[in-house]
Amino acid sequence: MTRTGPDKERRIPGLSLVPGVYMKVLAETVRRLGHNDRLMFAGLNLAPADLKSTDSRVFATDAIVLAQRALELAGSDGLSFALARELRLTIHGTLGFAALTSPTFSTALASVQRYLQLRAPFLTMDYATTGDQVLVYLHSEAGVPELYRFLLETVSATLIYLTEQLLDRDIAEQRGLILARGQLPGVSVRLRAPEPSYYRRFADQLPVRVEYGQPEDMLVFPRELMAVPMRLADADASRMAREQCELELQTALREQGDISLAIRNMLRMMPGPLPALEATAERFYVSSRTLKRRLAERDTSYREIVESVLKDRAMQLLRYTNKSVTEIAYELGYADLSNFSRAFRKWTGKSASEFRDTDADPAPELGP
Repeated sequence: MTRTGPDKERRIPGLSLVPGVYMKVLAETVRRLGHNDRLMFAGLNLAPADLKSTDSRVFATDAIVLAQRALELAGSDGLSFALARELRLTIHGTLGFAALTSPTFSTALASVQRYLQLRAPFLTMDYATTGDQVLVYLHSEAGVPELYRFLLETVSATLIYLTEQLLDRDIAEQRGLILARGQLPGVSVRLRAPEPSYYRRFADQLPVRVEYGQPEDMLVFPRELMAVPMRLADADASRMAREQCELELQTALREQGDISLAIRNMLRMMPGPLPALEATAERFYVSSRTLKRRLAERDTSYREIVESVLKDRAMQLLRYTNKSVTEIAYELGYADLSNFSRAFRKWTGKSASEFRDTDADPAPELGP
């Protein structure tokens, strides 16, 4: 069995920046399902108006919060499948055009594999050929387990809908690969998660069956599907679209957004103790040396970012909770109270107790 996969250094380009249009469609889908989508944006330095620009980008940490809140509002309504229906080909920009004009389904799949994380930085994809099947594996990189099923259902259903739209239907029909009774023959989605209650409401609308409780998360395609042309196959147009995707990828890799802000946002969402530099570098799929260099280019260091996050968290806990200084120190990952005390005095010029006495909220029982 031959299995292909993207180069590890390139798996999360743009440091987990998500196209704003996806968050825009997510909010619109939540609203269409009858919920107040503005609740998704509460407390974020982000508003629906910020997503209107075609080139808007959202940090993955903010996108995760938006997705979590969307699930809380509309998850039980089958948000993943409803969203997949709305993610039409044109929303995916040059990647969608590259797939649409690819000579064959195989080349379209290769384009999606290489450039998927320009659109969905939470996921990676590789595939294997075994016998008469091609198995497309999906791996969630979100680091938020409660989002796994949502992400995998959404992306799997989106890929299936696009497959249905992109195939040259005449040639596919000649090969017995066209829709039969609303289904793509030989194609299925297999997910590890248990079947959700809302699936049955969408099962008849999907062009494939979704099999839950499986050993791995994957899409299964007939091997002969790989040679079927795309509906608007155009080698020159596809080449130009891939070149544009490659330029976007290389630009993202070179600029990496604001890496210090991306890391700071990620660390703010994580419980203590915060990860070491090596673990964070691995999370962003770069070497420790590369991460140090990129932070130095932003006139900062990983240690400075960690201390900034710890300082903000310590001040918040002292202001808004009744936890003891010792409890706060341990919660932040300090094994020794004296180390925390020295660090806090360095940050603020005060001891933790002095800070609480002079700067704490007058009603700490309210919580953070």
